[in-house]
Amino acid sequence: MIIHPLSQLKRLSLTILEFFLPRLCLFCGAAVGEKARMAVCPECEGKIQWAASPRCLCCGKVFASREGEDRMCGSCQQEPPPFRQARAAAVYDGPPAEAIKRLKFNRQLAYLPVMQEWLKPLALVMAEQADLIMPVPLHPRRLKSRGFNQALLLAQGLTALPLARDTLIRVRHTRPQVELSPKERRENVKGAFAVSRPERVKGKRVLLVDDLFTTGATARECARALQKAGAVQVDILTVARTKQD
Repeated sequence: MIIHPLSQLKRLSLTILEFFLPRLCLFCGAAVGEKARMAVCPECEGKIQWAASPRCLCCGKVFASREGEDRMCGSCQQEPPPFRQARAAAVYDGPPAEAIKRLKFNRQLAYLPVMQEWLKPLALVMAEQADLIMPVPLHPRRLKSRGFNQALLLAQGLTALPLARDTLIRVRHTRPQVELSPKERRENVKGAFAVSRPERVKGKRVLLVDDLFTTGATARECARALQKAGAVQVDILTVARTKQD
C-alpha cells in the first residue's frame, strides 16, 4: 500500500496538535487531565446511570425501585428468553445514549474507546463463563451503507476470548428497529439470523456483543440461531439498555 506524503504530513500535524492542545471531554468539551483513563470529564461521568442492581437476573432490566435484590422480572418469568443472561454497562440516557448515536449514525469513532472502557468490567466477568465472543452482525446492505459494524468494533480487543467475527450472519435485510413497536420488532427480525459454520459454536458458550439492548428482540433471535447451531449457552453484553417501566 502506498501512503501519500500529504497523508503522512496530516497525521504528523494531528499528533503535534494533540501534544500541545488540552485533552477535551467528548461530551461537553471541558478540559480533561492527561492522566484521566478516558476523555470524559467527572461532571459528564457523573451523569451516567449505570445498569446496577437491583435488576432482572435474566434480561438485566434495571428496576425502578432501588431497593431489594436481583430477581426475575415478570416478562422473563412469563416468557423465558433463549439467552441465559443479558447485561448492559449503563442505562440508555445521557452520555451513553449520545455516544451510541454519534458512533453509529455520525461515524465518530472517537467514542469507541470510551464505550469499550465502559464495557470492560462486565466483559471480563462474563468472559470467565464463555468460550468465544462475537458481534451481532449487520446485513451486507446495511454494512455497506454505514461503513462499519459498531458491534464488531466494540467486541475487538474487549477480552482475550477468540473473536468469531463471521460466524453469526444476517440472512435477511430488515427495517431499522428504531421505527417499530415491540411486536413489530419481533416480527422484523424473525428468522433474520443464521450460523455460517455450526462447528464453530457447537458445544460452546457464546458471549454476544452489541451496542444497545431495547426490547431484546434481536438478542432473542441471535440466541435462537446460535442454539439451533449447537451453542450450549448464550450471554448478551451491550453498552446500554433502554429504560423500562
